[in-house]
Amino acid sequence: MTAMRFWNSLFILVVVVLGLQNSWSQPARDHQLVLIYAGRMPGLGEAIGKAVNESGYEALVVDEDTFRSLLTLPQTICVVIAAFNPSDFVFLREVTPAIERYLVEGGSLVGIGSVCSYDDMGDLATQVFPIRGNASMMGKRIGDRFGSKLVLSEPVKGISDRLPPSFVVTQSRFVICQGSSGPLDPVNPGGEIKVVYREESTGAPLVVAYERDGGGRTVSMPGLYTVDVERLPFYWGKLVKEPEFTELVRGSVSWAADGSKRYQTLSASLQGILEKRADEIAQVKAAGEKLRKGEKLRRLGVLLVLWTLVILL
Repeated sequence: MTAMRFWNSLFILVVVVLGLQNSWSQPARDHQLVLIYAGRMPGLGEAIGKAVNESGYEALVVDEDTFRSLLTLPQTICVVIAAFNPSDFVFLREVTPAIERYLVEGGSLVGIGSVCSYDDMGDLATQVFPIRGNASMMGKRIGDRFGSKLVLSEPVKGISDRLPPSFVVTQSRFVICQGSSGPLDPVNPGGEIKVVYREESTGAPLVVAYERDGGGRTVSMPGLYTVDVERLPFYWGKLVKEPEFTELVRGSVSWAADGSKRYQTLSASLQGILEKRADEIAQVKAAGEKLRKGEKLRRLGVLLVLWTLVILL
């Protein structure tokens, strides 16, 4: 099984690299890769990927091995993590140093649910998604839905532009950093933080935009906990049908990706390398053509000499 997963991941890596190798000459956003890790809920990942693709990016739902392989690609402009199964937490804890390094390089990420819980994820919930969740609060019945109402707190262009000032999302619960007097706002790990949306009754931050000093952006959504059981009111299939959720995902990925200093730096560097290689290839082709023409002339000269000798003799 391990060998099969390795070869599957290697195949995906080769296909992605071959498919994206000419992307730098394409219009903006074409072939910019967004990785989506949803762990044991691939259906949720596919639904998120559909929303991301509508923004013009190339979304790819990945497993653990493929995540490791593609995270370092220059074309990876954003990473979305929406994993809710405890078995997924083990993997995410293992790759936390690589994710932190990706952000320090100026990468961009969107984190949904458990990645904002310090109890579940440790440093990932402080340095990358700075919610520091140490407690959770339940959603509630709102009309015929079960979830929470979000209200606009600090507008962020790109995230909240196309969203209403308040809306309801399906979720079973959300994580908070519990203080002595209630939910605490995120602590800034070094950059600019804005609480875009809060939960209506508690004021808990539910959508947080973080722009890191030196480059890199993340969007933290410490709620949107859903399950893979259709009969329950917080089934993920209900969430992904909500237009506000789809727009929130699209806007968050676009905002984060637009601030990816890592992508901007690496793509510019790679573009220069590709242009240099193209020039070198063109020079080699020109030299080869010149040599071929010279060889043809030499052959023609030899034939003329032979024909002359034949005539004379």
